[in-house]
Amino acid sequence: MAAKLFGIMMINVQSIELSIVNLRTLRQVERVRSDVSLGEDIYDQHTIDYYSVEQAAQALSGFVQIMNDYGVKDYHLWGSWSLSSANNADYIQDQLLVRTGLKIDWLSSSQETYLRSVAVAVHFPRFKQMITKPTYLLGINAGSVGISHYDQSNFVFSRSLRLGPVRIAEVLEDLQSSVPNYVEVLDDYISSQIVDFGRFLPGRRDQPSNVVMLGVAPFATLFRQQQSKAGVEELSKADFQALYEDVLNASDQYLMDKYEVDEEDVRLIVPELLLINELLQLTNAEKIWLGNVTVLDGLIIQEAIKLGYKKYNFNNQIVTAAKNIADRYNVEPKHRDLVTKFSLHLFDQLKPLHHLGKRERLLLQVAAIVHDVGSYIDPYQHYLHSDYILQATELMGLTDTEKRMVALISRYHSAQTPSKDIRHLGHLQVEQRLLVSKLSAILRIADALDDGRKQKIDKISVSIRNPRVIITCFAHDDLFLENWVFAQKAEFFKEVFGLTPVIKLRGGMLNELL
Repeated sequence: MAAKLFGIMMINVQSIELSIVNLRTLRQVERVRSDVSLGEDIYDQHTIDYYSVEQAAQALSGFVQIMNDYGVKDYHLWGSWSLSSANNADYIQDQLLVRTGLKIDWLSSSQETYLRSVAVAVHFPRFKQMITKPTYLLGINAGSVGISHYDQSNFVFSRSLRLGPVRIAEVLEDLQSSVPNYVEVLDDYISSQIVDFGRFLPGRRDQPSNVVMLGVAPFATLFRQQQSKAGVEELSKADFQALYEDVLNASDQYLMDKYEVDEEDVRLIVPELLLINELLQLTNAEKIWLGNVTVLDGLIIQEAIKLGYKKYNFNNQIVTAAKNIADRYNVEPKHRDLVTKFSLHLFDQLKPLHHLGKRERLLLQVAAIVHDVGSYIDPYQHYLHSDYILQATELMGLTDTEKRMVALISRYHSAQTPSKDIRHLGHLQVEQRLLVSKLSAILRIADALDDGRKQKIDKISVSIRNPRVIITCFAHDDLFLENWVFAQKAEFFKEVFGLTPVIKLRGGMLNELL
């Protein structure tokens, strides 16, 4: 396979980056950073600075010229979740499109957490060995923290928190001049934001953990200074505590002189240090590493996988995160697993009808896992509760549009259908509406096959015989209830695919239905 150079650009709150990379080898041939701050007051004013748009446009135009010099024809521009949450993000997106011809695709917070995990898994040498023990990835950027947890060589948990050093510094800027014990109040504020977050972390928190910190730009300078002083690659809890005590009440000049902190970053040191200290206590950190990968590195790997240059598969993290959500809302695991099994089997056997790919299969798998979360609130019309719960929940690794589609697929797995509830699909593109309908139709059939929640059917086989889709069920009990529900839910499948699904029983008490 011939080498392919690809350009990936990323707009963050404080900078814009470009990477030109050989997707076959993941070798970067050029990496450029422009310190353009679009989000100078984004967390305080909730808007992107219009005066920085021209600077951003000039930087992006310069990046395009660099890519032209390398002969790069394919490139993509991404924008951080923090910027996308600004009130005027759509206007800025359009202005940059007009000025540069580049359209920003916004990342979700769950995507950023996922992409950092992907980058660490590929590029961090000790990662595979480290995660045999409790290990946390702390991705700290300007306005949020993404936490991913690994243990016993497996991904366990992921969650984001809207709390980052720039957000803290901007929101609480007036504290420094208005209260005498600024650091103490700031620490209390950070602690109050983290305490509830900690309740969602998994077990074994009493055991010491490894922590890999990512994206901590101002703190990275201090870390490396302390690292050099200690003569080790990682910092121990004691090393960090010594650094913490030396820096916490230090003057700006002291930080600039001793730790070589840039003047514009000084105001972020205390908020960031307090935040990191709280997170290290929360995770019971024993050893701390500083990772040098970013969301941009994860985007590179994602593009290489998408175009077939790399065969990495990190879908297990997305699936595990979905199962964590299902567990949080006490979804019955046997029904969940069987419906997921049937959904994926139906998807695989019905490819001649739906013409969908691997990503769509993953969305169906996630929807099958979480479709019953609404029962936690009320079994009556639980599908409606599932919809709004999932819209308000992080689904790791999915875009905001994909998350919305999973919520809608879950909404339509039961009584309602997209055809009769079109107002909820109006914001989606035609292709996306059709995808929701196809995956909903498949999930409805799979759910009907275990409507009694008794797992009567052990396995199914599927054959397409126009004008029918015959689903042979190998069962150990009668299917009177399942057959009745199936007949109702099959109508929507017929509407979407133009074929009538029917049940054919093997090994049970019900005669064949043809």
